[in-house]
Amino acid sequence: MAIPAFDTHKAVKALCNAGFNGAQAEAVVEQINGAVNENLATKADLARLVHREEFSDELQGAVIKLATKEEIAKLATKEELEKLELRLMAQLQKHANTYLKYLIAFAAAIVGLSKMLDSLIG
Repeated sequence: MAIPAFDTHKAVKALCNAGFNGAQAEAVVEQINGAVNENLATKADLARLVHREEFSDELQGAVIKLATKEEIAKLATKEELEKLELRLMAQLQKHANTYLKYLIAFAAAIVGLSKMLDSLIG
């Protein structure tokens, strides 16, 4: 769920109408705006995630599959982006484990074939 933009001008006006002077209203709004923006995920945050070194070109497809345009559009906070990153890293680990199993099986097959050839030749 995307968080709507914080209208600082409107907030300053509302605080002034409630009795704050201009400097006070601006200081309060500045603090609120900073706190809100500190937790919002930015395009740079998303780019950092998608372009991580762990994600090879082949795994970019997995990133896109797990983080569809609709899901990315819904990202609002850094916390939500971190949750997505954890899911992507889990998926990456799953793929790495699968590839490792195939690599071990392939190595075992080569060793077996080598021994079979040795017994036939020697």
